[in-house]
Amino acid sequence: MTRIVMFVLAAVGWLHAQPVTPKLDQNLHSTLWMQTSAEYAAITTQTYRAAGLALAAALADPNWTAAYEQTNDFRTLPPAVILDLDETVLDNSPAQARLIQSGKVYTEEGFIAWVKESRAGAVPGAVEFLHAAHLKGVALYFISNRVCNPADAEDATVAVLKKLRIPFADDRLLCKTAGSNKTDRRKAVAERHRILLLIGDDFNDFTAVPDVVEERAKLQEFYGPMWGTKWFVLPNPVYGSWERAIGTDPAKKLRALRP
Repeated sequence: MTRIVMFVLAAVGWLHAQPVTPKLDQNLHSTLWMQTSAEYAAITTQTYRAAGLALAAALADPNWTAAYEQTNDFRTLPPAVILDLDETVLDNSPAQARLIQSGKVYTEEGFIAWVKESRAGAVPGAVEFLHAAHLKGVALYFISNRVCNPADAEDATVAVLKKLRIPFADDRLLCKTAGSNKTDRRKAVAERHRILLLIGDDFNDFTAVPDVVEERAKLQEFYGPMWGTKWFVLPNPVYGSWERAIGTDPAKKLRALRP
């Protein structure tokens, strides 16, 4: 065997022996920020504390409502707060971390499998706020696009809420229906309760909005008086309708940047 052939074979063997650098996932930095940064926990805690202050003002004002679906005479109705679950109350970042480490992509089936583990943690500040509101006699409604069955004591979402000691009633967990639009479920709550606050991590947790960047920006400005007074939004840089508005293709995301 010639020296050249031996050198080529040795080089090929060396290359195969080197560890393969994993493909950089688009959500690596976002997930790390949510899991490790002091800033993320500070922001969510700050948001829930501000919501607690607004709650006191809302309880004292019978003309106060946070829901545009509230068109009835709500002044004598019992008070309620509506919250989203995922990335608002429940922290699912370990599921995203698994996807990044394995090189897999999100699928609805994969998320359902994660939900069944009942391993989600609590978003910092959420549990304290929920207990304070519960002690004030405020009904807590969770409107989620999870697939769940609140009437089943063995349901995985019910189990994780109980494990985290979150005040919970099975008739106040409104799971995914035929579609993901939450308007009808907010209307149903508004028929029986005066809605004091809305809390979520996606624009659609507050009102239905189109998946169009420019239209969303206009609506964000239009609803300006609601933010931080009656509507409280938690940061979620990993997923949401904001991403659908841009498109998940990396090339489209690059074109959406504004240098």
